[in-house]
Amino acid sequence: MSKHILITGGAGFIGSHLADEMLKLGYRVRALDNLSFQVHGPDRKRPDYLNPEVELIVGDVRDPEVMRHTLKGIDIVYHLAAVVGVGQSMYEITNYTSTNNLGTAVLLEALIDRPIERLIVASSMSIYGEGLYRTPNGHLSFGCERTLEQLKAGDWEVRNAAGDVLIPVPTPEDKQPSLASMYALGKYDQERMCLIFGQAYGISAVALRLF
Repeated sequence: MSKHILITGGAGFIGSHLADEMLKLGYRVRALDNLSFQVHGPDRKRPDYLNPEVELIVGDVRDPEVMRHTLKGIDIVYHLAAVVGVGQSMYEITNYTSTNNLGTAVLLEALIDRPIERLIVASSMSIYGEGLYRTPNGHLSFGCERTLEQLKAGDWEVRNAAGDVLIPVPTPEDKQPSLASMYALGKYDQERMCLIFGQAYGISAVALRLF
């Protein structure tokens, strides 16, 4: 019998494409999604682009009863459900923290009673902050956060502590996090929670810092 996959946030852009790929590989796919107004509009209808073979459960990732029901028979979880957007996270702090952090906590508690083989959580490139740079003499360097005064002056250059103007380079996965928004903080929380949980409960856990 084929494996049964749950995708939280499975009716969203990434989730629906992931579902398509998993179905092609022979998996059975269930999606949990709240069909939020911001993404799906006021009608909260099943989106036309969601593969008809996907079993859709409409519910809130923060609801323990919904989560326990949704996990029945599941082998692998892709945890994509989250409120997204860096700027919006700075004034909808309660909503972002509740959905992203509490929602992950509810999932993990439910997994204690319904263990799975693997947990994959969607983290974000936003946790890297300004990324990685080189100094004019070629050394790798982290950038300093630009001050309000600098931005008001129209000076957009990123500098290091010595004041050198830095040159952006591709950011490797091992760059230290630089959490500059509530969204980034929540995503870092989500990945650490899942990795710590996986180690404690013997579940293979992976965090993907999506770009």
